[in-house]
Amino acid sequence: MGTRPCKQRCARLTAGALLALQISLIASASHDAAAAAAPRSSTTATTSVRASVPVSAPVSAIRPAGARTAVTGTYDADVLATARSPYRQATAPRTETRAETGTKTKTETGTKAGAEAGTKTETKAGAEAGTTSRTEAAAASSHPIRPIRIGHVQATQQLRQAGLRWKSSGGCTNRRVRTCTSLEAVRAATVTDVIALKQRSGCPVVVTGGTEVGHAPGRYSHHRGYKLDIKPNDCINRYITREHVLDGIRGDGAPLYRDSGTVYARESDHWDILFR
Repeated sequence: MGTRPCKQRCARLTAGALLALQISLIASASHDAAAAAAPRSSTTATTSVRASVPVSAPVSAIRPAGARTAVTGTYDADVLATARSPYRQATAPRTETRAETGTKTKTETGTKAGAEAGTKTETKAGAEAGTTSRTEAAAASSHPIRPIRIGHVQATQQLRQAGLRWKSSGGCTNRRVRTCTSLEAVRAATVTDVIALKQRSGCPVVVTGGTEVGHAPGRYSHHRGYKLDIKPNDCINRYITREHVLDGIRGDGAPLYRDSGTVYARESDHWDILFR
């Protein structure tokens, strides 16, 4: 009777210990399960977060400093992709090549067009200039320029100042008298040419015939101021015959010597000279 309470107490203690051990084991198992489940939840959460965030979101955060261009904002995303893809890295310069090709083509086309336009303009200007020249030449042929003519006094003053003399067999200057020597209405160019003859030859020159009547008529005659007669002398004879080409015999038997537009005819008592 005295041992029964003791046994009951021991049984309670044993049961309590077993219960505490069971509780401890259950808590330990629960703790291990929670520890094992924690990384999975973190991985799942990270995966879901990554899936919900667009790939292009971090572009602005990792954009290189040299990725900004003057083309478009989308080129920045291409630069980011270029760092990851060799294919896009080779694609980017092609766009620039096409742009340069287009620019070059436009430049060459513009240059060629400008050259052709310049050539056409020059050709047209040349044609117009040629037409104008031909028109002016035709007008000049239909309306020839009249020569400048001077009076007897002015002509004789020019001759005297250049060292030339003039002589009249009749001692007169009347243009209407054949024995006179007149330079009235002579061409100014004729006076200049006879002065040049004296200067080239270095010989004395004496004018004996001018625009007076009694000479042969014609377009390039004495009366029209194209011809002068000068007195022959050894110096001027030698100069004309040596320095000029013999160019046939005139109808009256006078030998002709030519120098460009000037023709020297050796008559019996004088040189008949045509200045043109």
